[in-house]
Amino acid sequence: MTDDARVPPSPAPEAERLAVGDLFQPFSPAYQENPARNFYAEAHARAPVAYSRAFFAYLVTSHAEVMQVLRDPGLFSSARLLEPVVPFTPELLGRLQKGTFPLPPGLFNNDPPSHTRARLLFSKAFTPASVAAMEPQIRGFATELAAELASGPDELELMRDFTFKLPMRVIAALVGVPYEDMPQLKAWQDDWFKLYDPALDMEAKLVAADGFVAYTRYYAELIAQRRAKPADDLISALLRAREGEDAFTTEEMISHLVVLLFAGYETSASLMGSLLFALLEQPELWRRVGEDAALLQTATEETLRMHCSVQMEPRHATRATAVGGVEIPAGATVMTFFGAANYDPRVFPDPLRFDLTRPNPARHLGFGWGIHSCLGASLARLEVRVGMQALRAALPDLRLAEGARRSYLPSMFFRTPAAVPAVRG
Repeated sequence: MTDDARVPPSPAPEAERLAVGDLFQPFSPAYQENPARNFYAEAHARAPVAYSRAFFAYLVTSHAEVMQVLRDPGLFSSARLLEPVVPFTPELLGRLQKGTFPLPPGLFNNDPPSHTRARLLFSKAFTPASVAAMEPQIRGFATELAAELASGPDELELMRDFTFKLPMRVIAALVGVPYEDMPQLKAWQDDWFKLYDPALDMEAKLVAADGFVAYTRYYAELIAQRRAKPADDLISALLRAREGEDAFTTEEMISHLVVLLFAGYETSASLMGSLLFALLEQPELWRRVGEDAALLQTATEETLRMHCSVQMEPRHATRATAVGGVEIPAGATVMTFFGAANYDPRVFPDPLRFDLTRPNPARHLGFGWGIHSCLGASLARLEVRVGMQALRAALPDLRLAEGARRSYLPSMFFRTPAAVPAVRG
């Protein structure tokens, strides 16, 4: 980090902040291809705190100012995090309310003290000892999946055949969801995200609403089963942990599980996909990570910096304040860009370069920061380490398919590789 990184730059003039805000076009082909090159760089150079007239939101992109927001959850609330950018129509709301909607405050859309109590309970499943105890099971899953790829067709698609399957197996076993149900649960989870896509037409959103209703009903039935007959899984543990008047309601449990299941596989799958691209683009790196665990760890952290799964999250100012010298009125939406903070040249010089010699890779915000940082970060890192080791052992000659290039699933908030086409041998 350079010496001047600790000194916030003077706020840009209002006209410049608006001009940079107008450049934020998250559904444009250029942004979807490379937000770092096609938006973040401009924001850092011209207005690290800008204003989007299209989204009625302040855009916070510099590392120091993103940290300022994350450090003060009382001032920058997450309670309205699941409010849609485009308000739901009465027809869509009516369809959604056939299930559990809106989701009650959970791990994601919550503030202290309620958030603190819930996170404390969930964190017991992700202590260092708990995560370490899962390694043999994860290694078994990874070895089995890698062996299947090694004995199958030469042409592979690693997002479909490995990077999603491994964390799905892990989170299904941890939470207590039958693994065979995971493809359907992922489809319903995708329906949930579609509801918040401002570019999606209403007909598609109504179909997605039906999927989300089915999703919440699935969880309601599963929770009822665990209340009647507890098992050795996280659902049962949470039901046991909060008994009597302070017990989680079914609706609260549904809210927790919707977020936990997504976070439990999406982050790891996205990270593994991006890491595989980085390693296979440089075949020498793929060879070396099989022999050098420290190099694999460094490559993982640099990938988290450059390709974090959650690119941004909204907060709402509970009172009038200032960020980076820019006045923020009470109630305003403040978009915190983790992805942009990870490209701040004041903290990460030459940020567009995949650099395995950075002195400060752990300063990235790939798993967020503060009270809403990713609970399962240590589990995700373990899954990635074990998964890459298993793949490297089973497929030492793995390489990218001819003409393969990075592409990402269209999303305003997330950065997930669409595919990792590869060839073995």
